[in-house]
Amino acid sequence: MTSNTLTRATYERETLAIAQQLSAAIERPQSWLEGLGSKLHWDDTLLRWAISNASLRTQLFRLIDVLPSLPDSVEIARHLQEYLGGSTSELPDTLHALLNFAQPHSLGGQVAAKTILTATKTLAHRYIAGETLAQALRTIQRLRQQHLTFTLDMLGEAVISESEASDYLEGYLQLMEQVSQAAQQWSPVPQIDQAQGEDLQQVQVSVKITAFCAQFDPLDAHGSQTRVSDRLRTLLRRADELGVAVHFDMEQYVYKDLTLAILKKLLLEPEFRERTNIGLTLQAYLRDAKTDLQDIMAWAEHRGAPITVRLVKGAYWDQEIIKATHKNWPSPVFTHKGDTDANFEALTQLLLENHGLIYGAIASHNLRSQAKAIAIANALQIPSRRFELQVLYGMAHPLALVMATTGHRVRVYCPYGPLLPGMAYLIRWLLENTANSSVLRQSLAAPDLETLMCPPVGSAEDANPNGFVPPTPFPFPLAFSNATDTDFAQAPLRHQSQRSLESIQHQLGQSYWPWIAGEAVTTETVRPSVNPSNPTQVLVDVGQVTLADTDQALTAAKAAARDWRQTPVPQRAAILRRAAELMQQHRHILAGWIVVEVGKVLREADAEVSEAIDFCRYYAD
Repeated sequence: MTSNTLTRATYERETLAIAQQLSAAIERPQSWLEGLGSKLHWDDTLLRWAISNASLRTQLFRLIDVLPSLPDSVEIARHLQEYLGGSTSELPDTLHALLNFAQPHSLGGQVAAKTILTATKTLAHRYIAGETLAQALRTIQRLRQQHLTFTLDMLGEAVISESEASDYLEGYLQLMEQVSQAAQQWSPVPQIDQAQGEDLQQVQVSVKITAFCAQFDPLDAHGSQTRVSDRLRTLLRRADELGVAVHFDMEQYVYKDLTLAILKKLLLEPEFRERTNIGLTLQAYLRDAKTDLQDIMAWAEHRGAPITVRLVKGAYWDQEIIKATHKNWPSPVFTHKGDTDANFEALTQLLLENHGLIYGAIASHNLRSQAKAIAIANALQIPSRRFELQVLYGMAHPLALVMATTGHRVRVYCPYGPLLPGMAYLIRWLLENTANSSVLRQSLAAPDLETLMCPPVGSAEDANPNGFVPPTPFPFPLAFSNATDTDFAQAPLRHQSQRSLESIQHQLGQSYWPWIAGEAVTTETVRPSVNPSNPTQVLVDVGQVTLADTDQALTAAKAAARDWRQTPVPQRAAILRRAAELMQQHRHILAGWIVVEVGKVLREADAEVSEAIDFCRYYAD
């Protein structure tokens, strides 16, 4: 038996033993699901329905998503009937009785609206630390009394204007100052405020880098980096003055590479290079997460000072899968839960084994995932400063308490803010935790702890942890497949498009002549074609035909049409398919010309090329 096998076997034994200890110490293992199948609470009942019925779950989530924007109870009742009153929904008896009203403005409609609104707010308040900072501070004080530390996330990070991006920065500057002032009154809790004789920051905030720029886009990597970095410097300088730790969340896959590039460059600047109270997030459901972690470790070694890496499973799985399927792109995420869990454990081990370079923050509500992390940390005798466990607010709270009582530093991720932007967060949470593969469903279904603690099993489809797999096939046969748009999340494709745009700049100033009867015809008159987004830039000179030229062109076209009609159908189809192939081969240069000639942004220009390819292939078929 090899040493690696021995290590795995030892870790498995220790993982099970630790899980048994933690589970035994939790007096009510399912207390965070209180009410499911027992005393009726409407917020619990909503969650139970979402777990039990996929079609009802979709309708419920649609309703919850729009609920905060509905102006009154009449509109809520009307939406209740519209979303849940259809015959296609398999309604539970309790919900069917609640919806048994004739008109939205009736007494029954008002009762139903109030019941659902109250239940949704109660559900949201379970997982959102407060609608106001005052409420969030009370939550934080309660957590600290339980020997749990925190990171505070301000909801409403989606920005569509530079003024909103400025407001986001200003909001965090005020947040850090106000929480820091409140922290001066807190009683010290050595377990979470100190480690190995070093004082740790009592206050930590989590931010999303895309919210610092309204036009954060990998297609404009330089511009995005410039705009974002200026605001990040302001944030980090003020955080240093206040003694606040800053953690950067990870978002959708399309932003991942640019986010990492910006942070790596920024944190090498002299004023930030030695800061150890800064962190970033990695998502284990991404196939290239291991490569990213290895790159971060090499960068941290070059930097000379460690940062924290928060390891999470990932919160945008449904969105990434749907987008990849819709675009016919390879999936950037593992498509099976077992592969994500296995990757999470492998990354946990890699992260903790390199605790000299990286401080590990293991974020999970999965008892096995946390027990495995503790087993590895114990075996490696990792210093307390370099390792912590994390959970989301409202999730697995009994587990968090037990892990804290065993002496570990446990941090609770606390989102706070108004209910309307909070709905997006709540819906993501509900999608994750009501899925068939969720920890919640597995915990309810597992017959015993040992079954629940079995090592995650990967799939054959997702066997390559660092490679892409083909997109999920459509559930119905297609006689025709659309051309795939360029995935600009992929750096090589972005660079190829950029090179094409640069090459076009070297082709400007040429003259192009009308093509008549298979020959270029030089004309006396030319007309400049200019860039509509920069009218002073002349792209090319285009020859202008006369009436005589037009008559000649029409005559030639009519003759060509007769020849085309007499061409056998397979040959005509082959010509169209060859045209599609040529456009596919040169799609980046074609899209570049559309950008400068028509003024479309690159993504739209790229889609135009796809449509042209589709037309050729469709009519060939």
